[in-house]
Amino acid sequence: MTEETEPDPLLPWLREIATAHDAARHVDGIQCRGSVALIDEAARLRGVAQVKLGKAVSLEREIETRPDRLAALAEIAAEEKAQWQALAVVELPDGHGSVELDVRAGVHGRSAHGGDVITYDAHGIHNTHMDGLAHIGADASWHGPIPVAASQTDEDTIVNWAQHGIATRGVLLDIPAVRGVDWVTTDAPVTAEDLDAAVAAAGVTLEPGDALLIYQGRDRFEAAGHRYTPGAVLQPRPGIGASGAQWIAEQDPGLVVWDFHDARNNERAALEVHGLIYAIGLCLIDNSLLGPAAAALREAGTSTGLLVAAPTAIHRSTGVIINPLLLY
Repeated sequence: MTEETEPDPLLPWLREIATAHDAARHVDGIQCRGSVALIDEAARLRGVAQVKLGKAVSLEREIETRPDRLAALAEIAAEEKAQWQALAVVELPDGHGSVELDVRAGVHGRSAHGGDVITYDAHGIHNTHMDGLAHIGADASWHGPIPVAASQTDEDTIVNWAQHGIATRGVLLDIPAVRGVDWVTTDAPVTAEDLDAAVAAAGVTLEPGDALLIYQGRDRFEAAGHRYTPGAVLQPRPGIGASGAQWIAEQDPGLVVWDFHDARNNERAALEVHGLIYAIGLCLIDNSLLGPAAAALREAGTSTGLLVAAPTAIHRSTGVIINPLLLY
């Protein structure tokens, strides 16, 4: 197929959202930095005002690097790859989402010294990471617009976001709580109605630049022995569906922090929410650990806090492993 006859990689409604965003937010000669640009002084102060107890909770899943644990995880990964390979849109790579840690420690007389070299895949379904604008694109472009070719030379979204300062009010939206279930299931993707109900239960009015912490019960799902499906596999999975993705775009969030990803519950098995990275420049933090935060906020009698997400400023990075913190 030629470029003119290839199918649009974006779902039609995502293309409409992208076109509307371009008309409203893009200025000729100025590169759009997406949703993070909505985090201004007022958004940061709104977040600071939510800190009442001086407590903090990490939203990062632990990264396993202990040799004995890694051997067991490798066996599981091999089984999963064999199970899902036939359903994948591309060949599932070995080590997708992996972290390799080379520890260099030694004893020198009475002194000791340690150092290490880390190599990691910034994406996947395991490690908590921030997706940059150079992660999902269309028409040879990232959001901005930024040419895809710039990723080989001078793309700097992550650096810009790091220097901008991502700190804003975080609003916890507990979907299992409003549904009365332990976790979101494959046959019932998160909808706009679910998200409206969660906002009502939180008792807040969302404002542009807020961080949406969308808890879907992944920690309980995995504790029960279930395995989450990789993004390359073309089949539905627990997550947010089309109406939920459209709802997110309408709220103008500064970023979205979530545990389950896109439901892929559409005829093309397309990525409903990840498509917003291109359409509106949405900052996403994937694979977040939100169960402890939901419990902590519930005990404190609140649903809000100060969300701080400080990515490492790496030029040309498509994403970075990150430890988001929620202060309350």
